[in-house]
Amino acid sequence: MSTVKASANRPTLERQYNNSRTNLLLVVIFTAINLVLLVTQSNTYFLFSASIPYILIDFAMAFCGMYPAEYYGEEFANMAFFDSWVFVVCAIIAVIVIALYLISWLFSKNNKSGWLIFALVFFAIDTVCMFALTGIALENIVDIIFHAWVIVSLSRGIVTGSKLKKLPEDEVPVPEVEQVEQDTIHIPNSAIIRAADTNIKSRTLLTSSVFGHTVTYRRVKRVNELVIDGNVYAEMEALVEMPHSLAAQIDGHHIEVGYDGYNSYIQVDNNVVAKKLRLL
Repeated sequence: MSTVKASANRPTLERQYNNSRTNLLLVVIFTAINLVLLVTQSNTYFLFSASIPYILIDFAMAFCGMYPAEYYGEEFANMAFFDSWVFVVCAIIAVIVIALYLISWLFSKNNKSGWLIFALVFFAIDTVCMFALTGIALENIVDIIFHAWVIVSLSRGIVTGSKLKKLPEDEVPVPEVEQVEQDTIHIPNSAIIRAADTNIKSRTLLTSSVFGHTVTYRRVKRVNELVIDGNVYAEMEALVEMPHSLAAQIDGHHIEVGYDGYNSYIQVDNNVVAKKLRLL
């Protein structure tokens, strides 16, 4: 049995990268909650929130006369308010800003740290705008601290993503060809379902070369496929992926791919030859 030691740093780096993405998701969630609370005129405000969407809605509500009369006071009693369409435009802009953060979170999975860079630049602009519009006041100090924390977290995620890209893929024990072939029972090859469509948009979850065959585990729209040497041997359709396995017999070897809830894996004759942590 030949073995190659897996990188000890990978689990730690992947955990740090996921923590950065989690913090980005919290920004999306709490910003959306704060906007709902603001529109419903609740006095509650959650930290870990982007400032630009909140300030946009706050200004729009104020200048469209959406707050109670006591909010304005006597000095604004004769104020000419904007039409309601101004609030609608500001609300659309606020939603777009939140959507951009959400898109960054969605597409930053699988170590695509470029989207974290986009989120970092966007959040840095948000922080500058917060300082420009509200200044540095004692009542804002906690919000400033949380903005700084998000910036540090996203920066750490970008650095971690760069380190992950430089790491070699983890390798696990692989049985020697000679040893496996001695125990091979000759079983007919599994039937080919169809040739794999290489022109269709797909996501390769894992690939490996075993005993002269190229094994690919991929997802095409809602379908997960086991592809061997360009042919689909097994498939499963599911809108949401749950733990599963796809298998085929090739040249007397049992080849299996699947998802165990945490990792994508490729198995040959019940020996894992490749695996990869599936990030969100």
